[in-house]
Amino acid sequence: MSLLVVGNVAFDFILKVKFLPRRNEATSVTDLRLCPGGCAGNVAVVARRLGIRSSLYSSVGKDFRNSDYEKKLLDMGVGIENLQYVDDMTARSFMFSDDNGDQQIYYYPGASSKLSYKKVDFSRYKSVHFSAGEIRVYKHLMRDAKKRGCMVSFDPGQEIFHRRIEDIARCLPYADYLFFNEYEVEYISREIKVRDIGDLFFENTKAIIVSMGERGSRIYTKDGHVDVPAIKVKEIKDPTGAGDSHRAGFLVGIMRGYDEIVSCRIGSVVSHFIIQCVGAQENVPSWDDVLRVYRSEFGNLPS
Repeated sequence: MSLLVVGNVAFDFILKVKFLPRRNEATSVTDLRLCPGGCAGNVAVVARRLGIRSSLYSSVGKDFRNSDYEKKLLDMGVGIENLQYVDDMTARSFMFSDDNGDQQIYYYPGASSKLSYKKVDFSRYKSVHFSAGEIRVYKHLMRDAKKRGCMVSFDPGQEIFHRRIEDIARCLPYADYLFFNEYEVEYISREIKVRDIGDLFFENTKAIIVSMGERGSRIYTKDGHVDVPAIKVKEIKDPTGAGDSHRAGFLVGIMRGYDEIVSCRIGSVVSHFIIQCVGAQENVPSWDDVLRVYRSEFGNLPS
């Protein structure tokens, strides 16, 4: 079983501040961490840790070569044969959060904006996941993946708010699984003028998964919807990567043969580990860790 993840790879600067400033105000940084990140990188790393062979299709700067991040991917066995090294800096995310858990995020796309369409041997992959990234090339890659019989999933994330909605809409019919949060699904429904989430289903669509924060997630199918709870933690240290890790857990569940409900529960288990540590790739569980927590929260996994 192998997963190709398409999208951004970035260096995350995670900063804790006394308060989030308004315009023309300043604040004090109380903690600063530099962590590996980017939506595609996060999904690939989590899936690999959970026992699925994963690879990346992304555009990075020449500063990525021989970086600690590149070495980490190689050490974990995450495939980087489809990385495109371009003459720019690797993407940077700057995430500021206060003690209340409120955030402001600034993103420098850098090399990620130069991702180009290239032929891929999709026969090597069972599943291809498209995360936030240079969406203008996604439709062509999705088409190629579907022709080779791959399962395709799509999580446009924050790209919804600053990309041409037409580019995103063109990708939707190719996906078996679509991922949004509540704000994203409301926005895209309004922008492409659909009455409800049911109108986002196409011939290929098996389910749409909507994240609802501390309330968990909701799985929409053509027959209705089911809610899956989040797993409570004593303290949320950092929400960065919670969504990506949930996606990774869900995809690993599907690739291991479980249904959408069980896979969403697996996603909840995985993300509950991630949010208890600063950084999107810093507290990634093993498959045995997932089994242990799943058993205590939901009972034994179906055989």
